[in-house]
Amino acid sequence: MVRLFSITALVTCHLSLFTSCSDFLDKEIEGNATDETFYDTRYKMQTALNATYDVLQSDQYNDQEWRFGEAIADNIIGTDEGMSSQMGQLVNFRFNTSNTWIRSRWEINYKGIHRANQVIANIHRVKIADNAPATYQGIRYLLAQAKFLRAYYYFNLVKTFGGVPIRPETETVENFVIPRSTREECYAYIEKDLREAAIMLPAAYPNSADAGRVTLGATVGLLMKVIMYQAVPGVPSEKWEQLRQLGEYFVDGEQMKFKDILQFEGSEADFEALRQRLWFKPADISGESETVETPESNLPPLKGVYSLEYRDYYNQPLHGGDKWAYAYQWYADGEFCKGSVFEVVFKESADGTNGDTNEGAGIDHFDNVAMYCTNDIIAQLFGSDVRRQFLIFHQTTTPDGETWQGGEGRGVSLKWYTPRKDKPKYAGDNGRNRRIMRYPEIILMYAEALNECGDREGALTQLNVCKAQVNTINNGTTLYTAGSYGFIRDQIWQERRMEFAFEWDRFFDLVRQHQAARVIKAYGAGRANRRGFFFREGVNEVFPIPQNEIDLSNGVVEQNPGY
Repeated sequence: MVRLFSITALVTCHLSLFTSCSDFLDKEIEGNATDETFYDTRYKMQTALNATYDVLQSDQYNDQEWRFGEAIADNIIGTDEGMSSQMGQLVNFRFNTSNTWIRSRWEINYKGIHRANQVIANIHRVKIADNAPATYQGIRYLLAQAKFLRAYYYFNLVKTFGGVPIRPETETVENFVIPRSTREECYAYIEKDLREAAIMLPAAYPNSADAGRVTLGATVGLLMKVIMYQAVPGVPSEKWEQLRQLGEYFVDGEQMKFKDILQFEGSEADFEALRQRLWFKPADISGESETVETPESNLPPLKGVYSLEYRDYYNQPLHGGDKWAYAYQWYADGEFCKGSVFEVVFKESADGTNGDTNEGAGIDHFDNVAMYCTNDIIAQLFGSDVRRQFLIFHQTTTPDGETWQGGEGRGVSLKWYTPRKDKPKYAGDNGRNRRIMRYPEIILMYAEALNECGDREGALTQLNVCKAQVNTINNGTTLYTAGSYGFIRDQIWQERRMEFAFEWDRFFDLVRQHQAARVIKAYGAGRANRRGFFFREGVNEVFPIPQNEIDLSNGVVEQNPGY
């Protein structure tokens, strides 16, 4: 399984520091690698790509991910909700435009974008020793992964801030100040990256050492989510139709052609130019026995690559197939399991090194409680659903026999637990991977699209495919039932909430469902500290652009309304 190492060769000036970097950028650096030589081999380009993945492993990235995706929503109570802290102000929606965590989210995602841009802008510099199809394929895979990662970082920004500046691939002093693009322009940019990456990537890599790298499945899955975030529930649109078509390809096994996913309508010459830009072997030097892709070429099939069953990388039942198999999806036994579409790789250093030089996961909310549930939240979230058993309360026992002492009345998710056999030797050095996208989300996005496109029966079928798998935990028989459009939609949303609880996505799901104000204000009304009650509808669905970005741009970057 791949270890994605960080590098220090890509030292750049941060976007918010452009006024202090001009002297450095104007100087000619002698005796060091330049863009002309640093990116001239596939190995060097791989190193640059690893640096792009590295952002996902950083403490800064993960520290803001759980705060925005989970801590400000209605599934948990935080241990830091007082108004005296930056975190408390964030979760209470009573922050100012200089909030530390808002700025951190902006900065770390742009750091990832900058690194992805280095790969994309310089991939043409790679020198090849031969014209073998495998040579082009290897470089094409690097470019596709960078495009996916850039799209992913921009998606994080757009769903947090709305339209943001689209940074040029090559940074200069003259283009450091970029105005915001619209939300629609940003989504079009993200989609273009993902659609192009999709035709470049394999459904799976033949070598297990590449597990953790972006695949076709991860790319199509993210494209589905990006499209879903643009569609409006209850409003028929082309986006819902596009999402349905992608679900038919991913889940049902329908063929999808290059021209369909690319939305390509150009000429033969246009397509050949696209092929060469994306590192397909040029048609004019391809041999008779070599494949020359056309708009009519089919994407590799994805049906059967993933599964809802709780099985490991080698297709063996997790934890012997017993009732705890569901929880073991998140542990070392479940890394790259059949339900994992994309996950971030972490590696324990085992020498006491921690922080970003280690890349051990900074996501332990079990022993170091940052968020927890109470019985009233669990009852509202799960009702009688069997997944409620995958929370552990004070002085109760984990699947491997560890008694948790987390505080009276507190419950935490076993998704945040590290089994005793996997615990790191040193604190803060956890090698447990983080699951970003799982196959149930693919199924439920497809179900939602079917319902929005008028196929309630098909939507219910997909919804119950997920529920039937959950029933295997305790041999249950309960399934969702037929009904109107709104009834089916609400069941899908409830299933999403239960299945993806505590996976750092709840707030953004509420926003795209147009439920955030109602749900979060109701949550706040029932809490002693009123956390969430001050959510402002029409304002707090997105966060303010960090004030330092506004100031340093001299107003070129405009603030969101209401801030």
